[in-house]
Amino acid sequence: MTTTTAAPAASVRTTTTHAGRFVHYTVQSVLTVLRDWSFLAFIVAMPTTMYLFFAAIYGDLTTEGGPSVAAAMMVTMATYGGLGAAMSAGAQIQSERSSGWFRQLMLTALTPTQFIGAKILTAVVVVLPGIGVVFGAGAVRGVRMEPAVWLGSFTLLVASLLPMVMLGLVLGLWFKPQTAGAATTLAMLALSMIGGLWFPLDMMPAWMQPIGRAMPSYWASQIGTWPLVSHQPFPWEGVGVIAAWTVALVVIGALGYRRAIRTSRR
Repeated sequence: MTTTTAAPAASVRTTTTHAGRFVHYTVQSVLTVLRDWSFLAFIVAMPTTMYLFFAAIYGDLTTEGGPSVAAAMMVTMATYGGLGAAMSAGAQIQSERSSGWFRQLMLTALTPTQFIGAKILTAVVVVLPGIGVVFGAGAVRGVRMEPAVWLGSFTLLVASLLPMVMLGLVLGLWFKPQTAGAATTLAMLALSMIGGLWFPLDMMPAWMQPIGRAMPSYWASQIGTWPLVSHQPFPWEGVGVIAAWTVALVVIGALGYRRAIRTSRR
């Protein structure tokens, strides 16, 4: 009788220990990012400045049957800010690998799922101000929408940036700390330019437009803009593109994690 009751109690304690370990590591990861004020200022200031600059030039224009140019640009620049914030998921891994902390983590009972989950949650926390400040700048500048539209656009944009978090993790795991930063910057610039975050896709050469429509960054901005034009069909094609990128990056990230473990133990 005693043995029967002790087993469930041990199981509960083990589950609690695992959950506590995951929460502790996640909180510490978030605090580490929040202490880096220069990084936070960059991911917030850059897209906000670009939005205010372009909105001052084109923001008073209107589109037929669509949102105001200022509102559409606000979502696009918020996507750009969220893109940089999401890809920062790999920055901590780079720091942990270069400092030897990654190797120490492998000696703890932290599981791979907990490790990746903590990094994803940390990146999501960083994404929120990256998008929110640009939205705030849009509201101050005069963008007016229903509360449900604001919330829908914000929520869809955060969800659409999930593959960008995975891409940041992949770069942090596959590249050496000395080159991962450059690879992340180049990837972010490519996704921004080719994905139409700086200039509309229809302004690009015809041969580049299909490539742009294959980018998750393009569809993140399109999905984030949809609540502003909800009378139009939802961009389900973009959901498929984002899902395909996410699955592929999860597989590549899992292989990269195993490789990082092997190399850190040498």
